[in-house]
Amino acid sequence: MDQRDAADYVLALAQEHRQADVDLLTERSDTLTLRIFKGQVEKIDQATALGLGIRVVHEGRTGLAYTERLAPEALEKTFVAAAENARLNDPTEVVLPPAAADIPDPKTLGLFNPALETLTAADLETLGLDIEASARSADARVTGVPRLMVSRSRSEYRVVSTHGVEYTQRQNSVEAYCQALLEEQGSRKSGGYLWSQRDWAPETAKQIGAKAVERGASLLHAAPIPGGRVPIVLDEFCAPQLLAIYFGCFSAEAAQKGQSRLRDKLGEVIADASVNLADEPHRIGARGSCYVDAEGTPTQTTTLLTDGRFVNFLYHIDSARREEKESTGHAGRSYTGGIVTTPHNLVMPAGDHSLEDLIALPERCLLITTLEGAAGCNPLSGDISIGVQGFWVDHGQRQQPVDSVTIAGNFFDLLHSIRARGNVYQPNLSRMFIPPLLVDGLVVSS
Repeated sequence: MDQRDAADYVLALAQEHRQADVDLLTERSDTLTLRIFKGQVEKIDQATALGLGIRVVHEGRTGLAYTERLAPEALEKTFVAAAENARLNDPTEVVLPPAAADIPDPKTLGLFNPALETLTAADLETLGLDIEASARSADARVTGVPRLMVSRSRSEYRVVSTHGVEYTQRQNSVEAYCQALLEEQGSRKSGGYLWSQRDWAPETAKQIGAKAVERGASLLHAAPIPGGRVPIVLDEFCAPQLLAIYFGCFSAEAAQKGQSRLRDKLGEVIADASVNLADEPHRIGARGSCYVDAEGTPTQTTTLLTDGRFVNFLYHIDSARREEKESTGHAGRSYTGGIVTTPHNLVMPAGDHSLEDLIALPERCLLITTLEGAAGCNPLSGDISIGVQGFWVDHGQRQQPVDSVTIAGNFFDLLHSIRARGNVYQPNLSRMFIPPLLVDGLVVSS
């Protein structure tokens, strides 16, 4: 049976077993990926994932179970398992919400483009070969294109409950990634570029080959720089990538478990006065947009920082009731697991500076264009220690490419040290809208 029929069957089971508080989530994803190597398709991967997760709330206790078979016997076993688990678990504060009135049509979020559903493997192959040709012809120093992938994907999820919640949302996208290798006079570098969109634009997409080469070429003959405390500019790709590691601190659930340094900090100034941050679940076209969260609670814009002051945590039903508050609509869930706190689209307003203007503000600075892993970053303490690549900038001019250096500091100090913001966001589909940032206080070591 399909997702709708499976949901109806589970609701019938709830009625049959006299369970009044049941919700479920169904998910389906389909992905077609082509790997291109040396002028031909090296591999085609086609994957489909389908599953259904059930949550039963019985006398304040929550039980979970899931299945990847939507046959009646599998659904009945899963339902019984969830009900039995509810009797075994400790009490929670979960009370399922009623169905909200006047939920807008999810189609208005602009997350699904029907035109992408007509794309074939041949279309993706043509694009992939064009990207490879673009990369190989862009620069005589190119020695190879070891990684080139083109894919299209679509997903659908459905939230249903015995309290009348019924919400279905679809989204799709097309992506391409190219990595090029370059060599000159003993210096070897790679450059990569990602294109992730919801509009089929092959003429634009094939340019990522040349862009990957441009990135790699700009870093040839990179070298370390002397260590010390210097101003740093994170470009529009690196700023959201770095900050995303630490944004779990805004979860009320994390604070209640002692896993956030923002516990007991509501109302305090925790960032520079120029810093504002909000979660915007209704942002058109953004990856995290939705009108209803995974528990059926209507979503809403939630302000986290106002002029540097911490004003709100993110809540789901259980974490909100522990503080006698209302859920902010930030419950996330996959069909295989339980409820977690999930931001939708984190947005820091863009500033007035282009990237070139931003790097010209300090006398000297390090412009960071690549982050290399995050093993040294601790989301709980806020400690930052991460390898980077980029450019040493003197009076607004890029003097030399830089590698083999590490930046170190602390996320909570970084928030106080933001001095200016760029005027763009990274161009790909995302749920993180953080512009380029000029920050003080981080230490560079080689």
